[in-house]
Amino acid sequence: MTTILLRENELTKNTPLGGNIDVDKYVLAIADFQRIRVEEVLGETLYNKICIDFENDDLVDEYLTLYEDYLVPFIIHGSAMEYLLFGAYQINNGGITKHNPADSTSVDKTEIDYLVNQQRMKMEMYESRLERWLCKFHLPEYVSNSNNIVNPIKSKLVCGKWYLQNPY
Repeated sequence: MTTILLRENELTKNTPLGGNIDVDKYVLAIADFQRIRVEEVLGETLYNKICIDFENDDLVDEYLTLYEDYLVPFIIHGSAMEYLLFGAYQINNGGITKHNPADSTSVDKTEIDYLVNQQRMKMEMYESRLERWLCKFHLPEYVSNSNNIVNPIKSKLVCGKWYLQNPY
């Protein structure tokens, strides 16, 4: 089970997502973003330490700074981006449906894409800040993420060095 690294309502308080969204609907977006992106950036060892310390309410010193100032905004905007991609849809035995209350108007895909891109830009900015901070403060659990890159098309600047992943 994934430790959700956000406290209650942090996602809805800090994004355009409404506070009346059922937590069960967006907790999947948070968990997916953490597993897909946050663990990739931090590396498995540091990610696991942050999760354990968060669960035990034991984040201190640089780890608390890392969590509060860099991870939380990164997770918030990345999770909002993930949620915006599927939040309007419901999948159940009756098929895939889109909720449309009587007193509202559905937005088209270009408007949703705009919202997703706004969250993506913020998430990428916070990711960049996070990576710069990790290079500046040498935490023993952090290993340069040149070994953690998953996407073979991307190159990444880590601690002042470019890393290109071999696609084979």
